[in-house]
Amino acid sequence: MKRLFSFFAAMLVAFVANAAVININTNTPDALRKALAGAASGDIIVMAAGTYVESNGDYIAFTGKEVTVMAEPGAEVIVVPQVPVRLKSGARAEFINIKFDCGHIKDKGSYTEIIVPADGTANKRVILDGCEFYGWKQKDYAIVHTRTDRQLDTLVINNCYFHDNLYNCVWLRYPSIACLRITNSTFTNVATDAAAPSIGVIQVDATSGDMLIDHCTFYNCEAKNTDYGAIKIPGGAPIVSNCIFAMPEEYANGRAIHNAAGEVKNCLTFNYTSDENTGIHSGPTITACLQANPLFVDAPNGDLRIQGGSPALGAGTEGSDLGDPRWIPQMEYYLAGSMTEWGPDPLYKLVKNPENEEEYMIAKTFYAGDQFKIAKSDGLTIANTDWYPSGMDNNYQITASGNYTVYFRPDGQGGEGWHEGYIYAQAESLGPWDSWFGDASMQQETNSYLAYDPIAEKVTVFIRNDKNGQWQAQVKYQGMPAEADKCYHVALKMKSNHDITGITLKWQDDNNTPNVIYENQSISLAEDEEFIYDAVVAGVVGEKGSNGILVLDFGFAHNGDIIEVYGVTIEETACPAPPIYYLVGSMTDWAAEAEYLFAENPETEGEYFLTTTLAVGDAIKVVGVQDDDETYYPNGLSNEYVVDAAHAGETIVYFRPAGNAEWAAFGGYFFIPDNGQGIEDVNIDTKATKLIRNGQLFIRKNGKIYNVIGQQIAR
Repeated sequence: MKRLFSFFAAMLVAFVANAAVININTNTPDALRKALAGAASGDIIVMAAGTYVESNGDYIAFTGKEVTVMAEPGAEVIVVPQVPVRLKSGARAEFINIKFDCGHIKDKGSYTEIIVPADGTANKRVILDGCEFYGWKQKDYAIVHTRTDRQLDTLVINNCYFHDNLYNCVWLRYPSIACLRITNSTFTNVATDAAAPSIGVIQVDATSGDMLIDHCTFYNCEAKNTDYGAIKIPGGAPIVSNCIFAMPEEYANGRAIHNAAGEVKNCLTFNYTSDENTGIHSGPTITACLQANPLFVDAPNGDLRIQGGSPALGAGTEGSDLGDPRWIPQMEYYLAGSMTEWGPDPLYKLVKNPENEEEYMIAKTFYAGDQFKIAKSDGLTIANTDWYPSGMDNNYQITASGNYTVYFRPDGQGGEGWHEGYIYAQAESLGPWDSWFGDASMQQETNSYLAYDPIAEKVTVFIRNDKNGQWQAQVKYQGMPAEADKCYHVALKMKSNHDITGITLKWQDDNNTPNVIYENQSISLAEDEEFIYDAVVAGVVGEKGSNGILVLDFGFAHNGDIIEVYGVTIEETACPAPPIYYLVGSMTDWAAEAEYLFAENPETEGEYFLTTTLAVGDAIKVVGVQDDDETYYPNGLSNEYVVDAAHAGETIVYFRPAGNAEWAAFGGYFFIPDNGQGIEDVNIDTKATKLIRNGQLFIRKNGKIYNVIGQQIAR
């Protein structure tokens, strides 16, 4: 259980300006006892984290000194006392945020307690704040114990936790006490046996003094002698208020409080059967007390938090909650919805908007189709009346996956654009990037989304569900407007956490007319290896002009894929010199030579021609040369055209870099007219004859004329 560092402890050093601070750690045996021996009154001993076994010497002695012993802020400090803490006249022993493992005390004969005054003289005070005590097993005494001849003037216990002790916690046997304060503390799983003295878990024999026990929780604190209960003050007149007393099952004839006088007010008891089932002895005045189940979350396993709807909530004086405040969950606002199964989740708790005290906020990743509202909850349950907006069929729904900041106004005065005045969801800026587009249900199916880091100028694509195949999930970067006849430097880098294939890069206009800019059209990303694209591309202008949109088209992404895209550049640049084309082949040893340079055909855009002389048997292709790059048409090996007699001699060679399906006989990129030789030859099987018309090759068969791809044409 988390211990709270009290405000009092935090301020202590600041106010005691003249006090010496003594720092100790576990490297010294009996470090606490030795530090006390050397301390002066008013000093502060600060204990570093660790377990301190105090075994040597007779006592851990506060010999008339006023000394504070505290844990270093945030540190867990466990003291294992094998000898008692003893106070003499004028001593003040103050412990702050210390845990005591009480099961190892040695039998010292006359002193077998954890904290005990040494003699009958006055002016001895014990203050315990934020401490924990467990493992106590000494049945004849108590953790904090005075005897009839050993006085303790003041005992203050605040924000402490006594648990899993076999016998009693506090037994004050001196006939008077100046001040007793036990507040905001818990006593649980404290049991006695039949051989133990007939005392309560807290017993005060003083008949006079100022005594208050307030806002404490008692669970499973059982005294075997049924005349005694969790609290027994048979002679004095204490005030017991705002406390919870509960047993795990019916406690036959048992009592929670056995006081002779005083007042018991605004307390709750549960599973006690004596005193008309209240468990409160009839001696004190009883006011505004309840008999009900306090609705602990899981008391048998140590979780004494109070659930929503508990009768202990608001039942105390001035509307306070009953019991130790550490167990009262604070009402907070939670985003609750399909992602939390409509229950409170600590990860979805809203915080105050530091820029607007009227608002709460939370930043989260949401997916298309997520629905939610805001709920007020103690973190355990949500009351039906605590939904914003209230009612049914009015949830806020996310339509596009991504990172959002959700703002909430409890007063419902969010204004225009707010969901029923309560909720406003602001999507995180994606900078120049657009989110997923394509099938409207795609985001909901895949849970994919984008996140943009404006400092690193990086977009991250998160894939959350499998969606295999060409599913056309795309993200786009809004680049600069493109113009025809201009060129642009386009560059980017990509990295993925997994091997990914099937990503296509496009320089695309706003009419979705793509121009694939990556030569192989399909990018493969190796896990954690950087992919770099850097090229100059021509501006694409469609029917609606162009926005120069860079598109990443994801075809084969899988659950858990994370792709980063960064280093994006789109800028106008000088266009590279256009390629020049040569006829190459066996007659040039496959080298580009000036006499075989093609010229542009002024009559046909995109076509080139060359007048040359070819010999039967020449193997030929076309090569395009641009800067230091060469591109062959057709590309690859063993696919050159071999000149036959019908195309040898002085001729014109036509070439189109884009290809022409009707020129398939020559490799699809160039065409050589038939020279007439062999035209009269007739194939016996097909009765087909080659002929040339207007420089084009045709086939005559059975009196009909066809082009080279088999389409019949008019005569």
